[in-house]
Amino acid sequence: MSSMRWRLLLRQARSSLGTSLVLVIIVAVTAAVFTAWPRLERETFAGEISHQISTTPPTLRALTATSEGIPVTTEDQWASWDEQITELIADAGPEIAAGTATPRTSVTTQRLVMTPEHGKPDDLWQVSAQVRVDAQIEDYVTVTDGAAPAPVEWPTSTQALWEAIGSGTLEPAEVMLSEQTAERVGLAVGDTFTITSFDGTLPFLVSGVFTATDPEADQWQFQLNTLNPRIDDDPNKGESATAIGYLNPASTGWIGELSGLEPETELWVPVQPSAAGAQALTDQLRTLTVAEHQVSVADGSMSVEMTTGLTDVLDRAIDRWQGTAAVLAMVAAGPIGVALAILALAARLAVARREMTLALAHARGASPRQLRGVLGVEGAILGLPAAALGAAAATVAIPGAVAVSDYTWALLAGLAPAVFLAAAQLPNLRARRSDLALRSASRWRWVLEIGLLALTAAAVYLVLTRGVTDQGGTDPIAAAVPLLLAVGVCVLTVRLLPLPLRALHAAARRRRGLSAFLGSARTIREGGLAMVPLFALVVGTTVAVFATTMITTLQQGTDAGARAEVGADVRLTGPTFSEEDLAAIGSIDGVAATTAVAPAPSIPLYQAGSYTRVSVYAVQSSTQGEVQTDVPDAVVLPPGFDQLDGDALPVIISTGLEVDAESDPFLSFREQVPIAVVGQQESAPALAEAATWVLADLDLLREHSGMNLLPRTVLVDVAEDADVAQVASELSEWMGGSGEVLSPAQNAADFAASPASSSMQAGSVVALVLCVLLAITAIVMSLVLGAPARGRLLAVLRTLGVPARTSRQLVAWETAPVVVAAMVAGTLVGLVLPYLVVAGVDLRPFTGAESQPAVQYDPVLLVGVLLALAVVLAGCVWLATVVARRLSLSVLRIGDAS
Repeated sequence: MSSMRWRLLLRQARSSLGTSLVLVIIVAVTAAVFTAWPRLERETFAGEISHQISTTPPTLRALTATSEGIPVTTEDQWASWDEQITELIADAGPEIAAGTATPRTSVTTQRLVMTPEHGKPDDLWQVSAQVRVDAQIEDYVTVTDGAAPAPVEWPTSTQALWEAIGSGTLEPAEVMLSEQTAERVGLAVGDTFTITSFDGTLPFLVSGVFTATDPEADQWQFQLNTLNPRIDDDPNKGESATAIGYLNPASTGWIGELSGLEPETELWVPVQPSAAGAQALTDQLRTLTVAEHQVSVADGSMSVEMTTGLTDVLDRAIDRWQGTAAVLAMVAAGPIGVALAILALAARLAVARREMTLALAHARGASPRQLRGVLGVEGAILGLPAAALGAAAATVAIPGAVAVSDYTWALLAGLAPAVFLAAAQLPNLRARRSDLALRSASRWRWVLEIGLLALTAAAVYLVLTRGVTDQGGTDPIAAAVPLLLAVGVCVLTVRLLPLPLRALHAAARRRRGLSAFLGSARTIREGGLAMVPLFALVVGTTVAVFATTMITTLQQGTDAGARAEVGADVRLTGPTFSEEDLAAIGSIDGVAATTAVAPAPSIPLYQAGSYTRVSVYAVQSSTQGEVQTDVPDAVVLPPGFDQLDGDALPVIISTGLEVDAESDPFLSFREQVPIAVVGQQESAPALAEAATWVLADLDLLREHSGMNLLPRTVLVDVAEDADVAQVASELSEWMGGSGEVLSPAQNAADFAASPASSSMQAGSVVALVLCVLLAITAIVMSLVLGAPARGRLLAVLRTLGVPARTSRQLVAWETAPVVVAAMVAGTLVGLVLPYLVVAGVDLRPFTGAESQPAVQYDPVLLVGVLLALAVVLAGCVWLATVVARRLSLSVLRIGDAS
């Protein structure tokens, strides 16, 4: 019997090479997709993490700490300090240790008034200085004039130091300044200046000036106002400058001996981690930053409390990727289910093509078990090598680490033909009507269908109530929902499709044409054959509509979040903007309107004998409403906001602030300004940044406060016929790098550039293409499966004199109702599915908004996508019709010959 089995197997394989080839191709493609999916998921996750890290400023990525006091008193103690910090970072975890650079430390005094030897520049009302010690600063600068500072020759005894200060016998301590700083404060090499502390006057000598070896180095983002002095602009006094002078590292000790210097130790550890182990890195960073660490110093210990913004960055990146993975899993579930369904259909086709051979074998004594074993072995021989080939191709195409789990689903795809072939219904020599057999009146079909619908409803309920959970991988319930919805809709469609077909059939009976009458009759009778292509087409249409809607929703949600953050078409943030500046901005081509915002921080708000400090923001109310159109939650200023309410200034306050109108509240500027609260709002996008704020009219506040408040923010409304990007570019050029220019368009571009966004769009397109190809394959296979019955019918019709074009019309009747019904059903599922995503997946990391985006439809885009899909399917169905007609004619010739 064993030899007979192998001969039968070889005969079957040779008899239907086309069917075997179809099985091999489907298995190979399915295995390749199954293998590529986890590899692409890991690669995209790593890309998203890397993208978020690379776009995060170094100062936000770094581990930083600030402590009062000094860590060392002599130069030789710096090495011990650095070793302890390095050890602290190394002990924090392998991911942190691998992604950090050499720790950096500096000690800086508070800002004290400076008196230069030759006097201050006339355009500065005050100059100040801060003294800094940085043991590694010479690695980052080049001394261009003079020399690096020598150690301070001051008394080591505190008492002797105080006496020398009091007697004025101290030799000047040498410092070096940057070239730009020295020039701005009017100092040169060899000049002296003094600073005044509580203990007296301290003399300093400029020993040298330097430039940065690399002005773009991250170093200067941590030590701001080093290469250029800090400039402060007081509306009533003018500009003041603060210079930073570097001491020799051996001179650290005396800084801690004098009162009034209030030295502060700044520690930072540059971080540039890899994407690998992002979750472990996040956990290690969180553990490191929640604890307070004690580091040994000369006089005991210093408390070091690390902080970093990288934890939030990584959390946001991980959340964004988890949302991407959840959406893509829901998208990918459809093609996976379609692929398995087509494998089952291919197995059915393979058995049908071997019908005569299997029936003869059974008639000659082969048991069903033996026949199923032969079919199973054939399926394994065809499937496993094909799966291995597809998996290998995916591994080569997507480089990266190899994990055994990558090939689990590929192995199942390789075994699927064996299972489907072995489980197929075996033929026999008894004649039967297969089309009628498919119409089962068994109550078990109703039970299965009701059970499926109940399971779908339960899955939808779970997603709506508990959301999509991350359980160390894809949420299986959420991923299965689109597949269950598609299957449920297919079941309902199969049940409901005969209703319109019967109406068409009844109308066709009253006409003279044969094609519509016979085609509708056969479609009603043989509706079960269309289940697999119907399912494939429903999933394909669902993916097309769902992906289009999700992309539209995310784009509009991102735009809304960006507009809420920016507050207008363009936002300019700078030191200050004069009236001339505002006029120059308004004259730029494309600028339709502007509104300026002037902040006044820490203003006392008095009421009932006590006061609370608040941040006051004065806005040009005459243009604010015009500029902040389409900004979510924008403040709406009431009429008369630019006029006094009696003798009180109308204000809008934040919801966290309580003002009692009966207590005669007022703001204390140079003048007391009574206020009248005319509104309260949780936030004021782009107008107010503090937690507790007061919003007032700029001109009115200037008039009654006695202060010339200068705007630091300008919101720009771009004309409808102008290009926002072009206007933003011109404004950036006008700013000349002195401030920041933001636009929602740039935020949206940043979103589109992220790997998570790109993979979501690419994954949707790939899933759509796979679904369409699989749907076409299913249509062709169904037409091939029905070729024998169709051929016999055409033989009878030809004998009766029916023209040849009837065959084409009959084939079209087998496919057209399925395509139309599938597109309608798939569109409905695709329109509903985004609501489940919005309800179950947190999309805020994508949009940057504080609230979940609402589902948004673009009717024009949706119609365009559906029309394109319909055109593609129509062309493919036409080709499938031609193939099916030729197959039917071959059966016809066989029937004629017999």
